[in-house]
Amino acid sequence: MEAKVAATNLYGIKFVRENRGTISAFSTKVFNKTFAAAGLTERRAKEEGFDYVIGRFATMDKHPGSLPNTSKIELKLMFSKTSGVLIGAQVVGGESVGEMINILSLAIQKGLTANELNTFQVATHPLLTSSPIAYPINAASLDALTKINR
Repeated sequence: MEAKVAATNLYGIKFVRENRGTISAFSTKVFNKTFAAAGLTERRAKEEGFDYVIGRFATMDKHPGSLPNTSKIELKLMFSKTSGVLIGAQVVGGESVGEMINILSLAIQKGLTANELNTFQVATHPLLTSSPIAYPINAASLDALTKINR
């Protein structure tokens, strides 16, 4: 992203971007499993002294889970305990994980909260996504909300 800003400035393209720094975001695939992360890891949050809660959820990436080529998704979201803002995310599963981490990266950049992620609207289809009643981002956010509100 920093290179994109530099290049547009170099060529005089009017590119307006608020530079709030960068977050660590990546995804990779090893054999048939995709791994992705964005923002802080739990270890780093501990080192930095964050007071946080973890929301977790596991489900299948298609519905019903008995469809061919279905993969299990495991999601871990880390929120600030005081503000509810998303500060880190890790996802493991099938190919849909790559795009899911992009959503979570944007959520971190924009300071979205567990409540906002719990209620965000999703477009679902049995062959493309998890069930709308068990969409992983919503469900892991709800898990964190129950811990924040204790």
